[in-house]
Amino acid sequence: MGQLSIRVNLTILKQFDIELLEKVPDYGEFLRIVGWVQFKKLKGWTEPSQAIIDTGAYTSLFPISLWQDFEVKIISDHYVRGLVPKKQCKIDVRIGWISCKVIDKEGNITPEIKFRAFLALVDNIPLILGLKDLLDKFKLIIDPIEKSGYIEF
Repeated sequence: MGQLSIRVNLTILKQFDIELLEKVPDYGEFLRIVGWVQFKKLKGWTEPSQAIIDTGAYTSLFPISLWQDFEVKIISDHYVRGLVPKKQCKIDVRIGWISCKVIDKEGNITPEIKFRAFLALVDNIPLILGLKDLLDKFKLIIDPIEKSGYIEF
């Protein structure tokens, strides 16, 4: 008997960079892939949070206001730098093990997944789900023409 697969739908949002649209009218529109996740707390699970699905991100990244209530096992201190590798552009993080479930509005839900993530010490960052230990566990299908996608576990 084959294994049962679980398919959880993702959303593709059309967003706009107004300043860029003013400069280059046909270039300021972009698509963002998002999904809904719940995280394990010491008792129970968080309310669903919308997260950016970022296939270009090495690992997941969480703002402090979100992860401070998680059940977390801290491994190390570290830092993250974005596109600009200047020292003043780095964000201090902790690396930790956390658990989540990916869900959708149709009621589909993955099993609990334990993974490592960067846990920022600031709040001015988005919730990003990256590849390492998390998205690399799924088959990820994105159709930008139909503005649809899903992960399959």
